[in-house]
Amino acid sequence: MKHPLRVLVMTIVMMILSVAAALPAFAQTADVIAVGETRTATLTVQSPVQVYAFEGTAGATYVASAVAETTTGYGIDILDAEGLSIISTGDFTEAANAAGDIVSTASVAATPTEDGTYYILVSTIVLAVTDGEIEYALTLEANVGDVTAVATTAVATTEPTPTATTDATPSGTAIAAQEQEQGQLLTTAGFSLALSWSGAADLDFEVRDPIGGSLYWETPSVTSGGSMSPNVNQGCINPNVDNPTETATWSPGGIPTGSYELLVYYQQPCAGDVPISFSIAPSLDGTALPAVSGTVTPGQVYVSRVVINADGTADVQQQGSVVVLESIPFDFAAIQSSAQPIALDVNTQGFIGNAQQFQSFSFDGLANELLSMNVLASSGSLDTFAAIYDSAGTVIAFNDDIGVGITNSQIDSVLLPAAGTYYVVVTRYGKATGGTEGSFDLLLTQQTVNLSQEFLSLPEGSLEFLVLWNSAADLQLLVRDPAGDSVFDDIPRINSGGTLAALGNVNCRGSQGTPFSYTYWPLERQPRPGVYEVEVWFQQDCGDPSPVTFSLYVTFNGRQILRTTETPILNERYLTSFTLNADNTTTPSDGGIIRGVETLDYRPEILTAVAQVPGVAAAGSITQDNKFDVYSYEGVANSSVTIALNATSGTLDTTLYLISPSGQLVAENDDAVPGENTNSLIADFTLPEDGQYAIIVTHYGALYGGTTGTYTLTLTELN
Repeated sequence: MKHPLRVLVMTIVMMILSVAAALPAFAQTADVIAVGETRTATLTVQSPVQVYAFEGTAGATYVASAVAETTTGYGIDILDAEGLSIISTGDFTEAANAAGDIVSTASVAATPTEDGTYYILVSTIVLAVTDGEIEYALTLEANVGDVTAVATTAVATTEPTPTATTDATPSGTAIAAQEQEQGQLLTTAGFSLALSWSGAADLDFEVRDPIGGSLYWETPSVTSGGSMSPNVNQGCINPNVDNPTETATWSPGGIPTGSYELLVYYQQPCAGDVPISFSIAPSLDGTALPAVSGTVTPGQVYVSRVVINADGTADVQQQGSVVVLESIPFDFAAIQSSAQPIALDVNTQGFIGNAQQFQSFSFDGLANELLSMNVLASSGSLDTFAAIYDSAGTVIAFNDDIGVGITNSQIDSVLLPAAGTYYVVVTRYGKATGGTEGSFDLLLTQQTVNLSQEFLSLPEGSLEFLVLWNSAADLQLLVRDPAGDSVFDDIPRINSGGTLAALGNVNCRGSQGTPFSYTYWPLERQPRPGVYEVEVWFQQDCGDPSPVTFSLYVTFNGRQILRTTETPILNERYLTSFTLNADNTTTPSDGGIIRGVETLDYRPEILTAVAQVPGVAAAGSITQDNKFDVYSYEGVANSSVTIALNATSGTLDTTLYLISPSGQLVAENDDAVPGENTNSLIADFTLPEDGQYAIIVTHYGALYGGTTGTYTLTLTELN
């Protein structure tokens, strides 16, 4: 969820640096511009850079803005007499004008430290110029007043507000008006945020500024002028226990007004798995603001915000929240009442900010309609989050980030479970307590699939499992019920009612249209509570070398409870599970391509593992909350052992791993007799070295498995 540096901005910056290196030559022909003056000019392939000169006063803040009726990339910068950039903040926005045309604005602001001549560069990348030219209007503005006469900082505190205004989708003009609130606050002491905590833990601090900068240990400086202190306790190497602190600082001068999002990541405990309390102390222009405080446990992310207003006041959200992606804190009635109708393949614009924390939209869908949705931030700092609800208020799909480092949102291959009205919610990563703001573009499209009449005639079930894929390959769908019975192509019906109704490309038979497999429990047979395990196995490529991508959908009583899209390679198996509770709710478990013992975090438990006594059976249980147990055995090199793991109750399908003293996996077994006995056996194994061995007891699929039950473990020394 970190902000990547936009490719366009980076390219423009690199070009500006090369131009700045030759500034003395350009300065000879620079056009003089005065404060309050507007100049028009045209960038072309032959003339990709225009240079302007102005006389600057130390301590004054100068803002240069170029406006053009184009979306083509162009940039603007302020340089000193030596050609060095003194930009303190920059922005690039797009919005529609009154005529409906897209107008882009590139602007920068800088505060010189001494009197003298300064230069403005307006430039473009020639290969990206549409129709060979960009016509623009450049305006120079300044605040040249007494820099010591800064407004006294007033403070307001706010609490989390998990509601949002229900205004209609803003027009392009309205969006532009919201964005025009972004400006500069002139300070003599700057702005800082200091994160401190007590205890041996690795916490990371991130601050997202109002113009899209992400200040973090990986990006310790941003164009708005912010800088981050060194990362403390990183990797728990020589951790500071007494008073670890990380500080984000904006130096005196102009700083962006607007919303700053504060993120605290609990990366790992350095001593003991305990909650950590922290405090963030903000200071604006020498005035201490109320602190933000919270508590996090390992793996959690805490989010809050500070808003700097144009009049020098600040709004501090003292109580933020821990981010839970699947939790959306907005009332569904408000989502319904504020929803604006949208159509397929029509781009829709909107705005998310602290005063409008979500926007909702509605559309009418058909049963088995396959849709995709993209939400792209188009300005500001917005880190999008999107979800689709059915008419009952159930979230059927959501997404935070398209991928690592890409904070836009994308939902692919959403199969609508029934005809009716659906609702789209666009918000941000931090939702009610977040701080990113900006406009976005929303596009809902129908995916092209060739669904056969067989697919459209599938029987309706109380519990349904559907796999769709994109090639002639043979993919096997297997569903194991709470009794441990599995329904798949060799056993098309089981006692609990599970029935395989579509075989896909079994044995490479080929399909009419898009291949699919479908297993269901009939409407009159409500599935029993318990754990259901789902496996998709890429068995054969059937002579089709193209990459395989499948989508798996699980629906319970018309409500989609699981949806995933995966790209396995030949012979790989995707495995996941969920628990159907007695109250008809469901609890999902982890899912992924089966990799083995490496998916289990067993190493921290080796030092405290129970010693396995030869000839004495140990007993334990594997559950959804206890995926594995670790035992230790003091072995002697070249001696032989047999290790037997037997299930004694439940549906447990055991798996056994043996780890050497040097940490290597040296033996493993899933089934003692494949196809007949799902207990596990490592027989007559010669130990490769002296030392403490780790015996890992788990179930089929390791982290992703769903079978549960009790077991006995026995180790026998053979010589």
